[in-house]
Amino acid sequence: MLTDTVLDLFADRLAQDATALAVVTETECLTYAELDYRSSKVAAFLQSRTIGRGDYVLVQGERSIELIVAFLGVIKRGAAFVPMDRQLPYNRKAYIARQCAASIILSTQRHDVEPLPATEVITVSELLNSSQVLSYQPVGVRGDDAIYVIFTSGTTGEPKGVVIEHHSVAQLMMQHNRDLGVTSSSRCSFMAAVGFDLCQLEIWSALTAGACLYVPGQDALLNSDDYLSFCVAKQITHGFVPTLRIYDVLNARQPQGLALSCLYTCGEKLHPVEVDHLPYRVFDCYGPTETTIYVTRNEVQSKRLQRPASIGYAIDHCRIHILDEHLNELVVGEVGELCIAGPGLARGYLGAPELTAQRFIYSPTLKCRLYRSADQARVLADGRIQFLGRMDGQTKIRGYRIETGEIETRLLKEPSINSAAVVVQDTGTQAQKRLVAFVVPRNRQVHSGRLVAELRRSLAMDLPDYMVPELFHRLDRLPANANGKIDRPALLTLLQAMPTVALDIQRFTPGPQVTLARAWFEVLGHADFGPQDNFLKVGGHSLGVAGLAEKLSVQFNIHVAVRDIYEHLVFEDLAATLHRRTQSLHGEKGAERVHAFEADGALPLDMCFAPGFESMQLKSPEHTLLTGATGFVGIHLLHQLLTTSIAHIHCPIRCDNTPAGLVRLQQVSERYQVPISESDWKRIHVYVSDLAAEQLGLGKEVFTHLARCVDVVYHSASAVNFIMPYSYMRRDNVEGLKQILHFCGAQKTKALMLMSTISIYSWGHRFTHKSHVYEQDDIDENVPAIRDDLGYVQSKWVMEKLADLAASRGLPLMTFRLGYATCHSVTGECAHYQWWGRFIRTCLAYGAVPDLERMREGLTTVDFMVEAVAHISRDPQALGLKFNLCQPESTNLDLKAFCERVGEHYGRTLSVVPYKNWLALWEHNPEALLYPLLGMFKDPMHADQSILELYQENYSWDRSNTVRFLEGSGIREAQFSGEVLARYLDKLDPNSSRQGDS
Repeated sequence: MLTDTVLDLFADRLAQDATALAVVTETECLTYAELDYRSSKVAAFLQSRTIGRGDYVLVQGERSIELIVAFLGVIKRGAAFVPMDRQLPYNRKAYIARQCAASIILSTQRHDVEPLPATEVITVSELLNSSQVLSYQPVGVRGDDAIYVIFTSGTTGEPKGVVIEHHSVAQLMMQHNRDLGVTSSSRCSFMAAVGFDLCQLEIWSALTAGACLYVPGQDALLNSDDYLSFCVAKQITHGFVPTLRIYDVLNARQPQGLALSCLYTCGEKLHPVEVDHLPYRVFDCYGPTETTIYVTRNEVQSKRLQRPASIGYAIDHCRIHILDEHLNELVVGEVGELCIAGPGLARGYLGAPELTAQRFIYSPTLKCRLYRSADQARVLADGRIQFLGRMDGQTKIRGYRIETGEIETRLLKEPSINSAAVVVQDTGTQAQKRLVAFVVPRNRQVHSGRLVAELRRSLAMDLPDYMVPELFHRLDRLPANANGKIDRPALLTLLQAMPTVALDIQRFTPGPQVTLARAWFEVLGHADFGPQDNFLKVGGHSLGVAGLAEKLSVQFNIHVAVRDIYEHLVFEDLAATLHRRTQSLHGEKGAERVHAFEADGALPLDMCFAPGFESMQLKSPEHTLLTGATGFVGIHLLHQLLTTSIAHIHCPIRCDNTPAGLVRLQQVSERYQVPISESDWKRIHVYVSDLAAEQLGLGKEVFTHLARCVDVVYHSASAVNFIMPYSYMRRDNVEGLKQILHFCGAQKTKALMLMSTISIYSWGHRFTHKSHVYEQDDIDENVPAIRDDLGYVQSKWVMEKLADLAASRGLPLMTFRLGYATCHSVTGECAHYQWWGRFIRTCLAYGAVPDLERMREGLTTVDFMVEAVAHISRDPQALGLKFNLCQPESTNLDLKAFCERVGEHYGRTLSVVPYKNWLALWEHNPEALLYPLLGMFKDPMHADQSILELYQENYSWDRSNTVRFLEGSGIREAQFSGEVLARYLDKLDPNSSRQGDS
């Protein structure tokens, strides 16, 4: 049956059983016949005021019989109702009234309504009791007539009115009732706020099915246990709960006697929940107001299944398209804008034709009208839609682009947390933006300090430090707006209203501890720490460490290096160290304990590798293990291995579950424009892993299976950090390699392709007095330099030593020393987190380059490196050799030469200035891109020089093995031509433009 209006459906139910109950409150009940009669009296009154088709009537009130009577009465006249929550500010109500040109406000309670300009307030109960109401003359309501207008927040600061038509609501009600089994015997709850469009779903779903709508009391609206008790008492079969409340309801004790068959939610992204214990089904609905309530529905499955998060499939009469910025449809797995087509699309925005034209467009390719949601999404392999957040919902913290929703999702995985919200507190500058988390714990008795410490520790395991909130506040309940969504402005207001916490210096010993406490307080922005606390575990981060080192250098009148902080992160340890150094005439050296890393170059005596490795394991591997596949080099190496072999590629990834790991890998491939075909994805196998854990964190069964089938291992995983000392790099890099070596010898011997670094030579030229080093030279000759080098370089030295030791015991090994993977020569894609890109952007920002002679990083392109690795690693003759993957001496650009080309690209001359002068341009600016890496540029490592200064006049690197094994391969050396450089710089800083460009 094709029905154009909900009035038609309501009339059908009325004809079938006029005596059936329609609406029940705590104090009153109404049959379908009584509802029809009362709403006709409202329609008759509106008729007397000549209100009809094309008019808008404001309706204000609470969930009540009078509200439903008013809605039904308005649409009987062919007019559209405009729901207004009574808690809206007066100015917002006045704006809505002006936009609608409304002359009448229908109210459920007179004392709630302030008079608005040019409007008359009519109380529904008074209207119904009036003897002056005329008889109602029915009008022919059409499907393209407006049924209601919902005002939503607008980016201009003014609300925008979304005009919904009858046919859209009628179609949704018929499908919703059919799919969820809403019939004349159903009992439905009325929970949504009046201004929330889900209110319309609750009302019209019940009234078009002949069901009964039950209005709960205030307790049931606010308390989950009371809501479930209400469901038992009224034998509710179909219920709605806003997303903000659903977690409480699902986690509450489910009482005996529930008649619920389904509970649905909508409003915000639903995070994983457990539903196995529930006696009813749970549905998550998604849809902008502009597309009539909801357009996708997902039946929530047990989170134990570890399925990728999803908003489900499009409902029957809707179509979902994922489009790129040019409105071309994307393939499965690609991220784009979620666009919606179908009869559910709104007419547009009331009185805003330009905005309507921007958001509601016609696609000549798809040959249909579309609504652009500004939501990011992708289509999963099974056809479900995965919502990824708002396209405009991102923010930058310390130069990194993040989404607070990702942090909230991670917080809600904590067993101790019931609900959470993360906001960005902006205190004036980019450097002073900080993340603040509001959490509602499951256990209201838990100690706040213990809770926060555990949250910090847990989040730090999965999130980079810039995504771990600096402040945590616990609440009994998150504030909600009128639509049942988290009221984020209210959280910011709450944050501003919180009293400033003073530092309690009585907790610290007078002297250095008090001085240090004041510095911590200024940098952290809170006083929630004590003598035993670790700086990074109470909200500190890399930017804070740099600022703290600078502040302590002034306050203690000694040089405090960034790595001094990392070596003494516990408050009382750092205080004691600073005290000792101030008592010493010259101050003790604040650096890594110089011999710590050298002791790690040993393997268990029983680690050995059985003979019998077959050359075919290299030439034609059937199974390959690749670590680090989510890194910049790793994802390109994955693509190259897929392209050059038929092997299945097994990728251990640090992730919560396998689907999440696969999604992460897909996101990385999209981020760096690495094309992986659908057939190749079938050869990729993802595993939840922690490489430094026993058996790679895979578990015995998976570890044994892979150890039996894998032929060759490409170890590309590595923790890369140019600030952290060796002690922080040791676990991931050194212990991780030890576990990989164990894997290479388990079940059968496997070849190892180790990705090392050209930095393994350090600045050893200052001790060896050599100008050239060969690939097979003993790296021990550079140890005097490595002792004072970065922790990262020290860890890579240990890794090579361990691999060489394993090779001496029978491990088939090739070592590839990678130069600096600047970019991909064709796509220009680069890793924005790398220090080199930040360095280039800093030089551009200040128009200056430091005067460093022959300071080289082995700059090359990632495509050259992975092509070389994939080709050479197939040749058994290369086993036992080292390969320097960098540019030949003739094209090996040093820092100044590269920056000169950058200047030419932009039509600018970058001044070459003394190093200290260049450093002075930004070293005191927390907003500078390099500020978090300040220690790398400023801390004296040897002879009062920083790392960059020490790397001047460095070695030229031999490439004999690389050249010999690439001969005849067709693989070309990387060239930083004008075209390659242009692609790189466009990706590095797309907002910059060449001189003269428009």
